[in-house]
Amino acid sequence: MLKITENVIDGILEIILPAQHHAAWKYKIVCTKGDVKLQGNITGFTQRTCLYVGDLKKGKYEFVMDDERIVMPFTIG
Repeated sequence: MLKITENVIDGILEIILPAQHHAAWKYKIVCTKGDVKLQGNITGFTQRTCLYVGDLKKGKYEFVMDDERIVMPFTIG
C-alpha cells in the first residue's frame, strides 16, 4: 500500500511504497488548481523514497501515481 507523510518537513516528502515495488511508476505533484508542479519516475527495488519539494510554495498538494491512479494529499508549510 502506498503511503506518504501528510506534512512536509524540511522540504522533504517521504513516500512508502508497496513491499514488493519493483516497477517504474510515474508520479506527479499537482496543486489545488490542477497544475502539475513536479513530475518524474520512481524506479528500482525500493520500499521508501524521498522527494525534495522545498521549492514549492506553502499550500495543499496531491501526490498522484499515474499507473495505479493513487492520489494522496499533503501539505507544505
